Amino acid sequence: MKQFELPYFNKIDIENITDEQGYMTIDFQEREVSLMWFAEEDVEQRYYQNAKDILSNLDKFDKESHQYLKQESVNNDDTTVLEYSEYHLEELSDELSEIIGESNTQTEKIEKLLSALKLNNIAFHDNSIVAVYVLNKEISDQILAISIDTDGEKNIAWES
Repeated sequence: MKQFELPYFNKIDIENITDEQGYMTIDFQEREVSLMWFAEEDVEQRYYQNAKDILSNLDKFDKESHQYLKQESVNNDDTTVLEYSEYHLEELSDELSEIIGESNTQTEKIEKLLSALKLNNIAFHDNSIVAVYVLNKEISDQILAISIDTDGEKNIAWES
């Protein structure tokens, strides 16, 4: 598929991405979210459908992503989200006091921390779509990136 149409991007021609399509910002939940197009190869129909589903209903995607982060915070096989949360709670407890509030348990603190994460950007690569979540940038430059492959499978990475 060389050409297709997506919300915000309008008609995309993979071989002739415009500057506006390569990088744009949109207003989402009263803040700017960047959309970046890096895919240079023909994309499969499943990839296109994933991208369309995400962009057609960003609110739903954002809620599902937060649910996924919460679910992954108790994943014993991949402790990325738990380690991210524990790092922030230990190293930045003063800075996070407003976000965490009067939480009594570690579980409550982690849930509030994860709820405070905001969608910052979505990058469209050849074989994956990556949604980046951040806290207030004044607090931390650490991110949690949710990568979605063409089959809809998700993985999480912690980066700075």
